[in-house]
Amino acid sequence: MHAPCPPERRRFITSVLVPDRVGLLRDVTRGVFSLEGNIGGIRQTVVDGFFNLVFTSEHPSQITPEALRALLDSTLESEAVVTVLDSPEVVPTAVPQGARFVVTTRGADKPGTIFAITSFLVDHNINIEDWMVEEEDGKIVYIAQVVVPETEDFRLLQEAFRDAMATHGLTALLCHENIFRATNEIGPIKALIEETPNAEATPALPCERGGE
Repeated sequence: MHAPCPPERRRFITSVLVPDRVGLLRDVTRGVFSLEGNIGGIRQTVVDGFFNLVFTSEHPSQITPEALRALLDSTLESEAVVTVLDSPEVVPTAVPQGARFVVTTRGADKPGTIFAITSFLVDHNINIEDWMVEEEDGKIVYIAQVVVPETEDFRLLQEAFRDAMATHGLTALLCHENIFRATNEIGPIKALIEETPNAEATPALPCERGGE
């Protein structure tokens, strides 16, 4: 979490959505720099050919959100959607504290899959911090970084998650982030998921809380 913004500075949170091309991040950051801005938090992804960027920046107090938005609008393509919000204070998050885990599911691409996964997570007060999707051998693989409350029993939660996802035709894995990081890539994690018709046929996996 960033320290409070000093009185002589203003903090903005900006989002940019535009068809992807080479050089977009450079063009956005050049605009921020030209307004004497310093970027703090930043996240950039490409989704189905669309460049998606969210970042915070601090500027001299005389710089307005409208000035940054107008500059980015004039720099980027006409299709770009730019939003700049004034964020003078860091807003405390209303999400549970806990350990970070990686949630992975694999199955056919069909309506309702994301809803089923996220409904399970919400029912267990699990917050999603990051989400991605890949296609592998005709199957859709969802991978999410989540925060599991310390009050949850990991072994029971993992079993419940596998059972719940099996009813939707998905194989599922709930794994501590340390194991995910140890692989250094997504491929080996996905390889842990076996193509089995139900959770009982899935072998036990070394995904313990805190590496226990």
